[in-house]
This record gives sequence, structure tokens and C-alpha cells, in this order.
Amino acid sequence: MQEQNEPMSLNQRLIRSPVMACVAGCAILWVSFGIRQTFGVFLIPITTETGWPRSTYSIAAALLQLLWGFSQPFLVFLAERKVGFGKTIFVSSIIYAVGCFILYASGKSAGLFVFAMGAVIGISAGGNSFPNVLASVGRRFPQGSKHQSIAFGIVSSFGSFGQCCFLPIARAFLISIGWRMTFIVFGASFCYTYNAYLSVFTGLHCVFMVALSPLAYYLQTLPPIPALPQKNDEEEIVIDEKKQNINQAEVSQQEEVQYRPLEDISAPDIKTALKEAFTSSTFIFITLGFSVCGFHIAFLSTHLPAYLQDNGINSSLAAWTISILGLGSMIGTISTGYLSTIFLPKYVLMGIYGLRAILIVIIVFIPISVTTVMVFSVFFGFLWLSTVPPTTKFVGDVFGHKYLGTLTSITFVGHQIGSFMGAYIGGVVYDKTHSYNRMWYGSIAMAAFGIAVNFLAAVEPMNKVRARRQVKIEN
Repeated sequence: MQEQNEPMSLNQRLIRSPVMACVAGCAILWVSFGIRQTFGVFLIPITTETGWPRSTYSIAAALLQLLWGFSQPFLVFLAERKVGFGKTIFVSSIIYAVGCFILYASGKSAGLFVFAMGAVIGISAGGNSFPNVLASVGRRFPQGSKHQSIAFGIVSSFGSFGQCCFLPIARAFLISIGWRMTFIVFGASFCYTYNAYLSVFTGLHCVFMVALSPLAYYLQTLPPIPALPQKNDEEEIVIDEKKQNINQAEVSQQEEVQYRPLEDISAPDIKTALKEAFTSSTFIFITLGFSVCGFHIAFLSTHLPAYLQDNGINSSLAAWTISILGLGSMIGTISTGYLSTIFLPKYVLMGIYGLRAILIVIIVFIPISVTTVMVFSVFFGFLWLSTVPPTTKFVGDVFGHKYLGTLTSITFVGHQIGSFMGAYIGGVVYDKTHSYNRMWYGSIAMAAFGIAVNFLAAVEPMNKVRARRQVKIEN
């Protein structure tokens, strides 16, 4: 055991460094999330070559989303309480690569294809996604601090940046080597090329994949840094005098959370934390609201390129729309991370879903053209993954940060149930009606639902709920 006065080595300082953790988290989400968001551009090439209906591809994409969500709480629990975040992320990345090889070998076997994309890649995705990465990064900042919230936004934004980068790469690979070899390239750590142009892209991608796993080393599990110290006595006296002149109910919940120690909010153990979450209407409302985000993202990432091609938009531009969504999402996630330090996260989420509804109305009721597609992609991009920072902060403000990874992974199950519905129902609706119109109407209704459940979610921290329950028991 290291002596208290002994200086830390460079490696130890890097492991504990919040900057290094952010760099590692950004790189991991950039590659892992970016590649997963390319699967929508494969829908038409694969169904055309194999003769499968779109619902077959949709069920594979939908199972990926569903198993991604359901595996995540177990993998996050494993990371948080057992083996650590770094090892979990590393092993998950290896399993993901295996899934890509199975996709290559699937041929025209729909069952093997669904197994590879839905089960293998879906389960592995739960290990190197947002909850594990953000929970590890968040432990290196004071809990509930403004710096932590901004870090959540910056790290989350690189998932969107990966989406922006890998969509054009996937499109280039599809044209040059076909969908099977593209999956090999996305899963392999070696370079398989046909021309010099492709060699550059593939070689770069191999570097990224090789760099991904070692970076997980800098996301090892560390004890969370306590919340910022409470205000000094003079500040507390001034605040107490002001509070005497105003209604206690008008005091900002967010200000209270900012200065409350971590132990006062978080449950004493994981069993209590889970019990409190599952019996809390606030946690249920947060999860339901997050499912709306999943519905929108999975429907658009899986079916938007095909929808645009069906309406006469060039396939290259249709693929670029997902990249534009990812580019805009970089700005959106950073912005909502910052806005969540100013406004309560519930109001930030309500604003996001309200703006989504407006943009979906535009794409549905205004004739499709290059202009409308670009406007929709740019502005919807700001809202693409922008729900992640406020949702993470919402859970942390109410339930504390001690078990934030586990609790946010459970909310992500709701997100992925919505994703399953968005990806699968979109394919079924198209096969039956040869149109996506009903899915667009459903997306508008889901946005309204997201506004409603976030409005109903309370912001009272759990330590107050526990205190009130204790008083009732004693009385």
C-alpha cells in the first residue's frame, strides 16, 4: 500500500486525472457509438441483395437496441461493484468485434444475421456505452458540481461526433467493398483494402480500434469525489436572513442540491437505492421520458436514409443527413449540459421534446426537398443526444451520485425499449403500408408524451423523502 506522503507516479496521476478520463471517454464513445449509428445506411443495400423485407432488418436493429438496454444495468453493476469500469469496457469492445465478424459470415441467413447484430453486438454495446463511461468520468469531479455537468455534456458530444465521422466512411465502404466487408472493417484490427483511397480510411479506422481498448485503462473505478463543501457561516447567515422573507417553497431545488454532501442524497447501499428508484414516481417518469428519446433516435437512424431515398433524395445525401444530425448533436449535448446547471433538468428535457415535435411536423407536412432535409437535419441534430446530460443530472440531483451508473443504466433500459419500438415498428409499418407516415405521426405523439411525463416528475431529493418517511414512522 502506498505511503500517504509518497508522491504518485505519472501513471497514477493519469488514472486519477479528470482531463485524461474525459479524453478516454470521448475517444471510446466516438468509436463505439459512432459505428453503431451507421447501421441505418445498410438497410437498403442488405435488403436489396438478400431479398429480405425491411421488417427483417428492422428486427435485427431493434433487438440490438433492446438487448443493449437490458444488458446495460447488469454490465454497469458488474463494472460499478465488481470488476471495474475499465475492464468491462475493454471486454465489451472485443465482443463487439466478434459480432461484426459473424455479420460478415451470415450470408443470406436471416437468423444468423439477427443473432449477430441483435444479440452479440447488442449485448456488447451495453458495456461501452454512456452509463459506464459517464459514471467513470463523473467520479473524477466534485459530485453535483457545474464542472461535472459540463464534462457529461462534452464527453456525450463525442458520441455524436463519431456518428458524424463514421457515416460518410460507411457510405464510402459500401460503394467500394460492399456491406459484408464493411462490417469486417468495422470489427477488425487489420487493414483489408482495394484501393489507395480506401486504404487511408481503413488504416485510420484500425488505429482508432486499436486505441479504443487501452484507453479503457484510464476509466478505472475510483471513489467519487465528495460534493463541494457547504457555504461558510457568513454566507449561511445572509442566506438564512433572505429566506425568512420569502416562501420556502420558492427556494431553488438546484441550489440546495449543489451544496448538499453526497452522502445526504445517495442511498446507503445498492439495495436501498434500487428500492427507492423502483418505488419512486419521479424515477419512473424520468425513464418513460427517456424512452421517447430512444423511439425518435432509433426510428430516424434506422429508417431516415431509406425514407429520404423513397422520396427521391440522393442516397449519398440521405446518408449524410445522419452525419449532420451527429454534428449538430455535439453542440446540443454540450449546450444542454451547461443549461442543466442553470435550469432544472426537467425543464431542459421538456424544451427538447417540444422542439422535436415542431421539427417532425416540418418534415411531415412540408414537401421533401434538399432544403427541408438540411434544415431538419441541422436543427434536429441539436436535439439528437442532448437528452443524455440533463437526464444524467436529473437522476443525480434526486438520487445522488453514489450509484449513478446503475440508476442511469436502468433509465437507459427504458430508452432502449423505446428504441426497439422505433426501429422495429418502423419496418413493420413500411412493409404493410409502403409509407412511413404513421410513424411520423406516432413520433409527434411520443414527443408530447415526453413533455408530459417530465412535467410530472418531481425534483425533491431522496434525502428529504427519507426524512419525511422517518417522521411518519416515528409518529
